[in-house]
Amino acid sequence: MEEALIRVKDLCKIYNPGENEVRALDHVNLEINRGEFVAIIGQSGSGKSTFMNMLGCLDVPTSGEYFLNGTDVSTMEDNELSEVRNREIGFIFQGFNLISNLTAIENVELPLVYRGVDRKTRHRLAVESLTMVGLEKRMDHRPNEMSGGQQQRVAIAGQSQLSRL
Repeated sequence: MEEALIRVKDLCKIYNPGENEVRALDHVNLEINRGEFVAIIGQSGSGKSTFMNMLGCLDVPTSGEYFLNGTDVSTMEDNELSEVRNREIGFIFQGFNLISNLTAIENVELPLVYRGVDRKTRHRLAVESLTMVGLEKRMDHRPNEMSGGQQQRVAIAGQSQLSRL
């Protein structure tokens, strides 16, 4: 059987350990396999954002284990986590985080610049990704010239081409 894409075991995150401690995550266990869709739901203050920060390698647990694609990331240092985020994880933020003075194609190409991908390959991947999300006629538009849904698709295209490298 194939290794789970995400596996967390006894994951804990404790803020202010001691008398005033807050247990944001308390022995969470979860496996997510490739191709699965999972929703993290709960009331305000239940630890959803803390858990997503752990899964996104933006924070490390107080205790427990987190395996991403078979690699234990729960004990990595900041620079190692940065590399994991660059190579393994894609974020699509609620506000989409597009750069307003760049066109759709430039926004999709930008992460590839940081990966050292050559200009021709960057452009080809960006065109393919924007075409896949139905924005082949909006590539030269800036975010303020697109609807919210179109901006979201630009953000998705930016993440989809990263996963193809």
